[in-house]
Amino acid sequence: MNDKPLKTNAMKTKVFFIALLVLSFLCFTVVAQTGQGPSKKISLTKKTDTQTQTAQPGMRGSGDPTKGLGITEEVPDELTFGDYYAFIIGIDKYTGKWPTLTNAVRDAKTIEQTLKSSYKFDHFKTLYDGDATKANIVTELEWLMNNIKENDNVLIYYSGHGEYNQLMDKGFWVPVDAISASTLDLLSNNDLQAYLNGIKSKHTLLISDACFSGDIFRGSAIQKEFEDTPKYYREVNSMASRKAITSGGIEPVMDGGSDGHSIFAYWLLKTLNDNKKPFIDATEVYQSIMIPVINNSEQRPEFHPIKNTGDAGGQFIFRKK
Repeated sequence: MNDKPLKTNAMKTKVFFIALLVLSFLCFTVVAQTGQGPSKKISLTKKTDTQTQTAQPGMRGSGDPTKGLGITEEVPDELTFGDYYAFIIGIDKYTGKWPTLTNAVRDAKTIEQTLKSSYKFDHFKTLYDGDATKANIVTELEWLMNNIKENDNVLIYYSGHGEYNQLMDKGFWVPVDAISASTLDLLSNNDLQAYLNGIKSKHTLLISDACFSGDIFRGSAIQKEFEDTPKYYREVNSMASRKAITSGGIEPVMDGGSDGHSIFAYWLLKTLNDNKKPFIDATEVYQSIMIPVINNSEQRPEFHPIKNTGDAGGQFIFRKK
């Protein structure tokens, strides 16, 4: 009997099982290196590192293991922005009991010029000196409430006198036509909060260079810690924000300072003018001005979300031209 065909078949079977074992080993190696299941692709944004890695599923903890390496999830290259509106108020020449200021209008107009020349703003509304009546300020705030769209960005800058009513424990803006310290003539921080809540923008930032401005921060609020990464900017741009930077807390602040500006306005302008990055957000601006203002005056700038106005943890982003 010829058993050659049986030996041949046995040899083929042996080769088949060896190949199957090799293939299984290779598959196991690939799985061990890449992890199982679906994963998100992440890219290295630093020029010195162009590899790609795979995010490990099932990791716990709030820390980002890629922080500091410039590693971000792959997302669209461009951020989506609505229109940018600036409402700027500056008052020097008061008609009532308050003394004339020397730098408020210059500060406000220089802020306007800086934003127009260096940053991407689409619309400007300004009230200087005699135009900055209580009625006109309220009219413009109401216009913003009625016309701003949900993806737009609003910057409100006020430079002028502030007033504090101890009996009410409330701070106020002082319009140019305020005759006395009666609350009938003033614009309270509570009213400002209501207007900010009514402006349905994606991001609203109030910058107030006036005495007692910090009264607008009533109640505690938290915000996301700043990170200088593309992922951070995309995240804070996607969430609504209602924040304020003030030149001080519940205290008087200086009119004079450096280079013909208040101490607060000087460092704010320096920060905006010195910035070379395509984006700088409100947190970065505040961090740049806080220490030099404290070290060169008796006032302490503040920066917080404005309680009960719709802040969701986002940030107003200044976009460089």
